[in-house]
Amino acid sequence: MNFKINKTVPFVVKWGLTVVISAVILIPLYWIFISSIKPSNELFTAPIKYIPTNITFENYKKLFFELKLGEKALNTLFITTAALIISTIICLVGAYAFSKYKSRGLKIAYGAIVSSALIPGIVTARPLYDFMNKFNLVDTFLGLIILYTSALIPFTILILNNFLNEIPTSIYEAAEVDGCRAIQKMFYVTLPLMKPAIATISIINFITCLNDLFTPLFFARKIEVLSVGITTIPKETTYSMPWDLISTMGWIILIPIILFVLLFEKQIMDGIMAGGVKE
Repeated sequence: MNFKINKTVPFVVKWGLTVVISAVILIPLYWIFISSIKPSNELFTAPIKYIPTNITFENYKKLFFELKLGEKALNTLFITTAALIISTIICLVGAYAFSKYKSRGLKIAYGAIVSSALIPGIVTARPLYDFMNKFNLVDTFLGLIILYTSALIPFTILILNNFLNEIPTSIYEAAEVDGCRAIQKMFYVTLPLMKPAIATISIINFITCLNDLFTPLFFARKIEVLSVGITTIPKETTYSMPWDLISTMGWIILIPIILFVLLFEKQIMDGIMAGGVKE
């Protein structure tokens, strides 16, 4: 009897917590979705209709054709893709140097780069704005790409460095016996082994760029991306908010993130564990 109780209690607790946490996460997402396909006059009806009866896609049409959502999506894709490619190349070379060459200076540099991720963006916003403005990089694609890239570097270096530390030294020694130089080892030995790590960090960084609201909001005025699209939705009156359009914009921003997490969950978890656990 005690044995059955000992097995049942953990099972009930585990699944009870799973159901509660899932409800806390999924119910708001479902509410945002149904609010995006409801007419505005049905959003605050009583009793609440959890299954919409009058489904409409007018909100999506309005965002795409009146608020130029397609342009915002293209801007987001261009800036994010450029930042991902540049940051991955820089961090791959940097992580290779930090992993394979040891010195006090490299340790200090590595610690400074990784610890810079702990500094909130709001702290450096004003001096960084003045610096970018001096070089006419404010409200430019190049300026946003530089800012996004610099924000991705600390975490990318951390993950790639820990992946590289897990590669056995014997593989590099075998390559040296075959006559490989340092650059050849990086291209012909390291890169093929780093494909899972690169895929993982690309997925995580894509989600990070898509969620970034502060950078485009503070450093751009004319260039708009998806994350700041919600700030461009016009108010009906001073004291009212178009919650139908806000829900639609929120759902559009969430769709690629949800799809990426569902499709690449294993790679994301492997990357986080490899970056956070050191043998």
